[in-house]
Amino acid sequence: MVVDLNNLKGLPQEFLTKLSKHDMMFSKFSSIEKFEDYKSIHQLITNIDAWCLNNKVIGYHYTNAIEDDFKKNGILIRPGHEIRNEFIKRNFHLFSSNEQDLIISKWEKVFDKEEEDLRDNIIHFNFTKNALKEGLAVDLLTYYGGEQINSALREFPGIRKKLTKIGIPLILKCTLDPNNIKTFHEYPWGRIAVSSYHKKINPDAFREDEDGYQAVAVSPENIEIIRLKRQKNKFRLL
Repeated sequence: MVVDLNNLKGLPQEFLTKLSKHDMMFSKFSSIEKFEDYKSIHQLITNIDAWCLNNKVIGYHYTNAIEDDFKKNGILIRPGHEIRNEFIKRNFHLFSSNEQDLIISKWEKVFDKEEEDLRDNIIHFNFTKNALKEGLAVDLLTYYGGEQINSALREFPGIRKKLTKIGIPLILKCTLDPNNIKTFHEYPWGRIAVSSYHKKINPDAFREDEDGYQAVAVSPENIEIIRLKRQKNKFRLL
């Protein structure tokens, strides 16, 4: 089974039925932190989390890129220097010699050993569409190449403007094994699921998500590509 924690599609009905028994409480509180330690809710969180670990979850990867690359290769696991070298081969002709020097100089300063240890050979995901709705993914969707390319170039608006012309904004909706994903909270899948249900009952509630990552490539057959259109600093589905 595959569960989309953004909308709870794929979550067994038995969990939804048990969650519905707490609708009055969900309507009252705006944050999962107010009730997650209640015995019955905590049990639901742990049980849903355990179920997810035996199934698949949907992860959302926000990017500005070339769509055909993902159709052919999926999302690859690569070190940053490989990503940047490919960018040079494919796209450096779009930049003046002065811009090329600025890019390389800045990359050399920013992407040191510490940065490589943090960023290389991993793929980041969210598990709801919060980042799209709240504008948290604007940079990733606007500027080509992800953080391995554009994060070091924020002080160069002319260069960054050219980066907007290379790819297109995409959400990669990926089917993932949650056992491969590193997250930052205990029982992440259960917490996100309960929070998503909470949001359905109480539209004013704060919605939980995770910034998770894995060191496992995602094959093309496990990716649904969603195209977006930019309107000012917001994006909508085409």
